[in-house]
Amino acid sequence: MHPFLEHRERVLTGSWTPLDGARVTSSTLPEPWLSALERLGHDLQVRQYGLRIEHIEWAAMYDPDGGAVWLESAVTVEGSDPGGLGGNGYGAQVDANVDEALVSMADLVQLQVAEAHTAWPWGDGGGFMSPRLADGVAVWIDRTGSSTPIGTLAEPH
Repeated sequence: MHPFLEHRERVLTGSWTPLDGARVTSSTLPEPWLSALERLGHDLQVRQYGLRIEHIEWAAMYDPDGGAVWLESAVTVEGSDPGGLGGNGYGAQVDANVDEALVSMADLVQLQVAEAHTAWPWGDGGGFMSPRLADGVAVWIDRTGSSTPIGTLAEPH
């Protein structure tokens, strides 16, 4: 087993469904992480292109050596079996503010949703929107360079 995996600790479990939104079942993370997950859950309601997301199971893992947290996701889309927990990307420090945690979570969840063959979030002009931190605010950037704060997405115009 890789040494990093031996030291990771589960610090949050939760889920998302279209009906219930984001739900945390257990957490030892600071409040900013919970607020970030709620904002991310809002955006999961809209702008899906392809198979609709039916369920996401979440587990946040903490690496005490580096002080970072990664949100792992198991995504289930319509007509498919649940995927396994995974997350490939970058984490955020456990003491991150809400926007720093949110950008990390959005990136990690977006990649797992894509692995389930669904594009999310989809921009007004087509293509993926990407999570970024702009002037300290977590935003989605579309391919035209327009930004929308994460947690405020609506259906495309």
